[in-house]
Amino acid sequence: MRNTVFADGVRVATMHRADAPLGRTARFHLRRLFDNLPCCHRSWANQGKRFFLHGYERAFDIEFACAETEAGTGAVIDDGTLDEVNTALRDQFDHTTLIAVDDPQRDLFELLADRGVIDLRIMDDTDMAGTAAWTFETVESIVGPATGGRVWVSRIKARESRNNVVTLTAGPV
Repeated sequence: MRNTVFADGVRVATMHRADAPLGRTARFHLRRLFDNLPCCHRSWANQGKRFFLHGYERAFDIEFACAETEAGTGAVIDDGTLDEVNTALRDQFDHTTLIAVDDPQRDLFELLADRGVIDLRIMDDTDMAGTAAWTFETVESIVGPATGGRVWVSRIKARESRNNVVTLTAGPV
């Protein structure tokens, strides 16, 4: 992962997937913004302020790519598939509480969820790099089968604030 910190304090991390689809050249791209996804999370291993529950409105700028558009419509991807992506992101991030699978307080969070206090999601990693990776894999698992492999996710820019953005790119370094 390559980290860049700009003069105004904005941190951008860029990761390249080793399992990127090799040999595929995209001629067409579609970018779609999925935003207004407020959730809270904590970074339990961080002893600073991020140790505590805190929230952001997450946003995902996702780029879809293909070599050929859909026959008959000329579209990169159909609206139904985009709706499925939107539903998956809303289910995971809209007014939910995210904790890591290894959070030492997991039992407490699960109790709160059982009592209807929180809408809990357990992830491998709740930071923006982990969120970007989860989103990439989830969206790819929707788009690939829906298009018979014609369309793939070429880039995701995951943002929780203007100062914390992670870009995940499907392509060789």
